[in-house]
Amino acid sequence: MQQIGKSNHNEERNSTFEIHPGARIGYVSLNVSDIQRSLEFYQSVLGFRKVRKKSPTTDRVLLSSGEAQSSAPMLELVQARQTDSNPVIPRRAGLYHFAILLPERKNLADTLLYLSDKQDQVHFDGLADHLVSEAIYIRDPDFNGVEIYSDRPRSKWKWNGKDNDSDYSRLQMATLPLNTKDLFKESTDAGWTGMPAGTIIGHIHLHVSNLSNAMKFYHEILGINLTTTYPGAYFFAAGRYHHHIATNTWLGSNILPASPQSIGLNYFGIELPNIEEFDKTVKQLQQYNIVEQSSSLSSKAILIYDPNGIRIQVYYM
Repeated sequence: MQQIGKSNHNEERNSTFEIHPGARIGYVSLNVSDIQRSLEFYQSVLGFRKVRKKSPTTDRVLLSSGEAQSSAPMLELVQARQTDSNPVIPRRAGLYHFAILLPERKNLADTLLYLSDKQDQVHFDGLADHLVSEAIYIRDPDFNGVEIYSDRPRSKWKWNGKDNDSDYSRLQMATLPLNTKDLFKESTDAGWTGMPAGTIIGHIHLHVSNLSNAMKFYHEILGINLTTTYPGAYFFAAGRYHHHIATNTWLGSNILPASPQSIGLNYFGIELPNIEEFDKTVKQLQQYNIVEQSSSLSSKAILIYDPNGIRIQVYYM
């Protein structure tokens, strides 16, 4: 497969391609060391529900926030065939965290109160106010990062200036302490009753080895807008969202490439809103010789790899 960082550009390639603003992160697939333990965590602790869809094997489980068992999957758990017995986990490109977006701030308040009573079952990484959103950070049984957040109204987001090569200005984001006292004022009498309807995967944050290569792949090739930067990190979004994909080099530049056999990220899916946008995006990606056909949860899908070997399914349901 052609490496992105070494691809030869030519004048016929569309260097101004922008992915449709309705594109989003549809689902995340995780390799787990013990699928029953992970299922217990995501179902019993976080309140996901099984999706009843046929699977070719018994070592995969699909989960969703929806009430109906036919709901579109948000999360796939895959039993890893081999687990590393070495207690030292190598520094590798892949998942920093994936983020579960709740519909309303009251849902975040209920979730935080609920998880605070589950500290014997949940590893907390922290709480944060990012100006555009408020977030809870936890770890799953394999220590995969999980963010649970709610967005502030977009009218309160602040954009500064104009980017030189796009119509999008830079968004103000930060990492500040979360005002839990103010958040808890939003909690409901009913409290937490599971993942609420309307919950989706909001974004995914990745460890990579090189931000310039990430910029070339996610912005120039995949056509996702650069919305803001942070020391050692770039944030990208379809349309005018704060970010659907973030990349960071906080593990350093000499990390190993991603491995589909390792515990952690198996792949993530980018969902296009219609077949026309799917076909347009496939045509764009085919110029770079990075497209593979893919079996998928959806009817139309391709598989691509980023410069660090992170697998991405681009699809239309």
